[in-house]
Amino acid sequence: MQPKRAHRSIPEISLRPGVLSDLDALLSLEQRAFAGDRVSRRGFRRFLTSPRAALVVAVEDSLLVGYSLVLFRQESAIARLYSIAVAPEFSRRGIGTALLAAAEEAAIARERFVLRLEVHERNDRAIARYRKAGYALFGRHFNYYADRGHALRFEKRLTPRLRALERPPPYFHQTTEFTCGPACVMMALASANRKLRPSPALEFKLWREATTIFLSAGHGGCEPFGLAVTLRRHGLVPEIFASAPGPYFLETVQSED
Repeated sequence: MQPKRAHRSIPEISLRPGVLSDLDALLSLEQRAFAGDRVSRRGFRRFLTSPRAALVVAVEDSLLVGYSLVLFRQESAIARLYSIAVAPEFSRRGIGTALLAAAEEAAIARERFVLRLEVHERNDRAIARYRKAGYALFGRHFNYYADRGHALRFEKRLTPRLRALERPPPYFHQTTEFTCGPACVMMALASANRKLRPSPALEFKLWREATTIFLSAGHGGCEPFGLAVTLRRHGLVPEIFASAPGPYFLETVQSED
């Protein structure tokens, strides 16, 4: 089932990326929204200029009324919702929900699969919002906040728009129990050449080309090196990652030669 996307249309509120000229407004909002554990001016400045952060602000009539801040770690599929705040006088208008949706979109734009967050265990309103948006509790941080309060950890699986899958490779299911490798080779070739049409005939042709183990009876074996030679022969540049150096399939042959 596709997870629900936190979203609500708020015509009078606009969302945009935060900029350095928002510093004073962000700091003022932070002071009004939180009693402790606040982001400092220096922190906001760092986040606004960092390539590993996405700060979105909510604006009404040029007045900054909320923000959400997402952090990214290099080579991680998980993004972290570091902070989200709405001006108290603008609460209960769906701005928090819109900022949460913007945070998810920022994570998806960076091809992250999961968005995680921490929330004070006594922040019932925020906890209800996260649960409604599809977030699930997965852990706790004890004595996490300045008041020694515990943090509940929530996460949500996202559905990134992966650039690599905008044009997914064709799928061809192997027609025999021993042609898994040739079927994969055929899909790789079809991905590189969109005019190629996979077929069982091509599957067996590739199997014969890749087979390096020959038996006195029955079919032989396709191992990584034979498959790589076949890929190279058809114009691709393969790399081999093997957990054991080989030779392979010796248990199926009668002679080591």
